[in-house]
Amino acid sequence: MIKKLLVAVDGSEHSMKAVDYAASIAAAMKAKLSILFVLKTHELPKGMDAYAKFEHIPGGNEAVLKRISGDLVEDAKDRAAKQGATDIDGKVVDGPVARTIIAEAKKQNADVIVIGSRGMGNIEATLRGGVSHRVELLAKCPVFTVR
Repeated sequence: MIKKLLVAVDGSEHSMKAVDYAASIAAAMKAKLSILFVLKTHELPKGMDAYAKFEHIPGGNEAVLKRISGDLVEDAKDRAAKQGATDIDGKVVDGPVARTIIAEAKKQNADVIVIGSRGMGNIEATLRGGVSHRVELLAKCPVFTVR
């Protein structure tokens, strides 16, 4: 029985689809849904930099990243609620992305990790293997990868 799902988000289309799937499962199983955004670096990716300028978000890169990632988690929570999930929490943490997702899943006793197959990663991640692939290899619980 699935009692808790952890879904990792990064704002990409695939991660938002992962939220939809995780929320649908959580709703059907009456399970808790935890939404996680992992801050990997304090350097703004191109898309976030443009968003910060457009929204006139003050502060340095770290302040902007925390604000934007918090907004992404809140949007994902709203999206999950629209899919029928009722017990939803969300958080933003710092760390290496794949290992942090796995550590959070273990800490929260997640039964399943749900993650998008492609995120907003860079070319290096594509060549070395993406976050979803590393999570699949290292996780001790089932991993549901969404395309």
